[in-house]
Amino acid sequence: MVREWDGILARYGQTVTLLRGEESVTLRAFVQPVLEESRAQREPTPLGVSRQERFLYLGPAGHPLDQETLVQWRGEQFRVRRAHRAGEGICPYWWAVLSPRDEVTA
Repeated sequence: MVREWDGILARYGQTVTLLRGEESVTLRAFVQPVLEESRAQREPTPLGVSRQERFLYLGPAGHPLDQETLVQWRGEQFRVRRAHRAGEGICPYWWAVLSPRDEVTA
């Protein structure tokens, strides 16, 4: 199954770059917006409008994600909100929820 997953990522995945400190790795993964009817994508705050988008990340098992990792995709950087390795024993992969990097605190 691992070989099949790697083939799917190679053929249909999107190019992303994982950034950790001075280290960067470019790979293929899936990144998709998480759409929720009950939640606005942008919400007003005392400092202006805040982006509330969330994105689902599915990537190769050999490249772990943590909260120190930035994911660069389509010219934007995203912070990892949650991440864990899933599919252990059958087809391992990394599952994560990303949010746009806040330019004010970047």
